[in-house]
Amino acid sequence: MQSKRVQFRGFTLIELLVVIAIIAVLISVLLPVLSAARAEGQKAKCQAGLRDICNQASIYSQEDPKSTYGPIHPRAMQFSGEGYAEYGGGPGKAPFMNWNQEFDPRTRPFNAMLYGPGGVVANTPPGDRGSFQIFQCPGEEYGWQEWPGFGGHAVETEQPYFAANGTSFRMNNLSWTDGTIGGIYGRPVTRIPSTGDTVGFMECRAFQTLWTNDSWGSLTHGELTGYHRKLGYFMLGFCDGHVSYSNMGNGTFYPRTQQWLFKNVRGSWGRMDCMPDEFYPDY
Repeated sequence: MQSKRVQFRGFTLIELLVVIAIIAVLISVLLPVLSAARAEGQKAKCQAGLRDICNQASIYSQEDPKSTYGPIHPRAMQFSGEGYAEYGGGPGKAPFMNWNQEFDPRTRPFNAMLYGPGGVVANTPPGDRGSFQIFQCPGEEYGWQEWPGFGGHAVETEQPYFAANGTSFRMNNLSWTDGTIGGIYGRPVTRIPSTGDTVGFMECRAFQTLWTNDSWGSLTHGELTGYHRKLGYFMLGFCDGHVSYSNMGNGTFYPRTQQWLFKNVRGSWGRMDCMPDEFYPDY
């Protein structure tokens, strides 16, 4: 008796299985490549948006009578200087960030610069990705990371920061318990030393490293994961306009020193404080 070869539209079963196996191998090779390309595209878009925000800050400082780099929202000081959604972006689920609230998107200085007076219409829900593009990171831009002792508003923790506050980024509003503003918040550009090293805006978890860094962080030490899935790495925008994807993980923070009254926040990635290189008591 002769054996019969099963055929499918001109292919034998064996040939069809070989073709399927080859396709499976090709897919297994291409998927990581496509995934990596997508991740790089997200990173590039994130960098472009953050660069645009830094450029808006520079333009703002040129037009502001006091040359302020970081705009002060009319309602900001009632909240001790928020440093994030007040400068620009869309509505948010967090308190004070939605339409007809204190930080209504129509009241934010960068929005007025970008879209013109009346150019922001109250018709978008929090988290709508169709508008306020430069304030968005398309990566996994979650807000504060769950961390022992950190706390934080629930809507901002392990949730999209853009949906919470209308922006994926926050301003460097470094401050201390004695009321000292140590970051760029409300500061004229002439009082920002070393603009190429000083962080102006950043993804929010970069700011969270102030509490978790292994040099002087006050909470359980450890590395956070940023918007682009790389442990310890975050997108930083500097006051001279350039943007860097920087390592802020273990071993990158410098110890704070008595010379700057322990108010210096610096590392191999740059600096957040605006203390002069030589500290003067009346500064």
